[in-house]
Amino acid sequence: MAYSTTSENPASNSNLHLVIVEAYEGVAELYADEPEEIKAARGLGLPVAEIAEQLDCRITVLSWDQWRNYEVRKLWTPTPSTRPSTPPDFSHMQVDFQSERVKQVSLPAVDPDYGLPFEECGLSPRSHGLINDSGLLFFASYCLLRELKILHQQDPFQAVILPMWGGVGYVSQMARATHAPNQLDVPFGVVVTDPSLTRQRANQEGEWLRHAVIRRQMEDLSLALADLTLAFGLRGKETAIAGRLPEASLPVLAPRFVEASCLDAIAYAANHPAQSYQSLQFFLYEPQEAASGVLNTLDAVAQLNRQELRLEQPVISSGPEMTFAPMKPREFTHYWSSRGFVRELVHDRQWQWQRDYPQITQGFRVRLYPSNFEYLPNVWAELARCSFVVLSPAAAEGLAAGTALPQEVLIQGEPNPETLANHLQWIAQADLQQLDQIRQNLCRQVVEAHRGEGRQRLLDETATSLGQLLASPPPPQDLSGVALLLGDRRFPLQTLAQQNQPPSLPESNSHIQPGTLSVVVPCYEMGAMLKEAIESIWKSERCPDEVLIIDDGSQGEETITTIRELEAIASSKGLPLRVIRKRNGGLAAARNTGLAAATGEFISFLDGDDLIEPQFYSLAQHLLQQYPLLGGVAAWASIFGTGIPDGFWNSPQPELPFLLIENSVFIPCLTRTVLLRQLGGYDTRQRYNYEDWELSVRMLAAGWMIVTIPMQLMKYRIRQDSLYRSMTDVQNQVMRELFLTTHQDVVSKFAVAIAMQLEHQWKQLAYTEPPANSPVLTQVSNLYTALASTPIPKCLAAIQRFIGRFKRT
Repeated sequence: MAYSTTSENPASNSNLHLVIVEAYEGVAELYADEPEEIKAARGLGLPVAEIAEQLDCRITVLSWDQWRNYEVRKLWTPTPSTRPSTPPDFSHMQVDFQSERVKQVSLPAVDPDYGLPFEECGLSPRSHGLINDSGLLFFASYCLLRELKILHQQDPFQAVILPMWGGVGYVSQMARATHAPNQLDVPFGVVVTDPSLTRQRANQEGEWLRHAVIRRQMEDLSLALADLTLAFGLRGKETAIAGRLPEASLPVLAPRFVEASCLDAIAYAANHPAQSYQSLQFFLYEPQEAASGVLNTLDAVAQLNRQELRLEQPVISSGPEMTFAPMKPREFTHYWSSRGFVRELVHDRQWQWQRDYPQITQGFRVRLYPSNFEYLPNVWAELARCSFVVLSPAAAEGLAAGTALPQEVLIQGEPNPETLANHLQWIAQADLQQLDQIRQNLCRQVVEAHRGEGRQRLLDETATSLGQLLASPPPPQDLSGVALLLGDRRFPLQTLAQQNQPPSLPESNSHIQPGTLSVVVPCYEMGAMLKEAIESIWKSERCPDEVLIIDDGSQGEETITTIRELEAIASSKGLPLRVIRKRNGGLAAARNTGLAAATGEFISFLDGDDLIEPQFYSLAQHLLQQYPLLGGVAAWASIFGTGIPDGFWNSPQPELPFLLIENSVFIPCLTRTVLLRQLGGYDTRQRYNYEDWELSVRMLAAGWMIVTIPMQLMKYRIRQDSLYRSMTDVQNQVMRELFLTTHQDVVSKFAVAIAMQLEHQWKQLAYTEPPANSPVLTQVSNLYTALASTPIPKCLAAIQRFIGRFKRT
């Protein structure tokens, strides 16, 4: 796509250019159905035009309109999340920012491999793989970096503001933090809202599903790496502080955008009583899901009903129908309508379902916002309708920043059925004129907050912070500190950083040469493939100081001849190469031989049939030198081989407990020689392919984090006789039991999370292959064996349930 240049912009005399990327609200990500709320969320909820004016800059707002339009017609992938039952109507998404300094551009729906619109070519295998393997928003994040680079070439900008929610900035930010090739070297700010984990928990979707783990990682890393954080209230500020290093800059409280016409209507409502209030009418208008507070309200009304405290009018629950993730493919209202207590509520005229926004002509309007999760809520539109509002902390965020809202409209703490029932009871028994006075006072507070000096102060502070970001970006965040969040995903980064004791290494001995790099290549009968591997090493931008071939007892003429040829080439061209010959002892033993012989401060292992891209060693060594507390640096990989199509391996960052389920560290990961020796090298008992995986777990468990550069900088070959293809179920079971037993302390620490991840994988595979052949079932059985002596009743009960289900099948 060709982005318009500054010459086409009336404000082209400004040299400052800021890009704002909106959150991706696709078919599976509906957070609002009201046009007013959707409109208020554009530009990440910021007063974009005012910021542009105050900074004397241009702003480009990148939206996902083309992506939404494509997804509505062709749902890309099934998702386990709670989602709309029918595709939302996105026709009203366009917004006029009413400023010559601001333009909105839709990110093109272009496949990154084909370079053609999705409508013309569909999705490439890589795109399908990214979506199915890591989620739609991971794919969007992957594509966003490409589009930002194109825009920067055509119309340079000085900074990008991203949404934390969804983590769409993850790939761009990690590429910059790891100095990936062709990365976008501009500062990134992040607007902090409720994280996805809040919504997932409220919707009972499970937080240990693979896509949920990856999305949470994307959001957390995006927040932790941000050069600037903006929040709209105390909830966002607390999220920002908890998710960043203690020494990181504090979040800036920003004003929300509210249309002048809406504030005018609220000002009118502040001075006029409600027209009719013969009786109360409670109602909700939100997506019909648990995160919107519908279940809390349903249970609260049921609690009042059991206490024989009857409401004059039924509570109206309205909004878009959602597929209920815990009971797929049931719709939310249909599932709960089948429950006995809900039928009783409907029969007793205490509850009513409907789709459309309630048209209430008689009665005092009380709109409930009992939500556990909100993304940039727009309560102002409801106040403009003269409604009384009841607000959860999530819904109250940014309503009137810096103002203490009336306690009568606030649910105390996170909403639950008990607190909500008490609040509903108080309102139902209150004097209606008193409630109306509270409503009018709230309206006055809101108008003052958005038109008074306090609001201007927030705008000034926001503009000042953004101006500093544009003019003089701060130094990047400490990547080794940020990576601490990969050590235990159950806690926020600040907690981990405060509790963490930096790991230490023993002194290097005289054989280690500071600043040098060793590459170890184990080889057993690799033949001519070995030459390809070694030549790829020699072509590196940072050529290793030492290349060690560990010939693990090869007898074949082709391999012996290849090694001699490589020795001759190295001798004639002055290239590093040393061959160490040993009796055959397996891959782990061969690597340990190389580890013992290496003299480099840094070390990498490359299998004799794989290849390395020229930039990897240079980038990885630079990161390890820049961040002494990092344990290792890996990268994404391309996959090639015999009998398979070319593919890719875009793994998430290696983290615990996810790493105990799936190996996300590619073998050439560059690390520190002394560290590997301190850890004891590779476990020679792991004879069938798990030795590199096991060592990665040991490294993270010891407090040495590994980061992955989000670029394909390695080439992994799959052969017909590779361990990847030849491992039997028995070998897998033996290695899995050994793997889990070796790390029983770590496994026990994360037992419930591990069991939940395994069950999800097993259930997915059960639909596509006979359960008896599922390797995940073996993992479940082996986990049970490894933990049998550990008192974790909850975990063991879950695993027993999985095995029992399998036996019945």
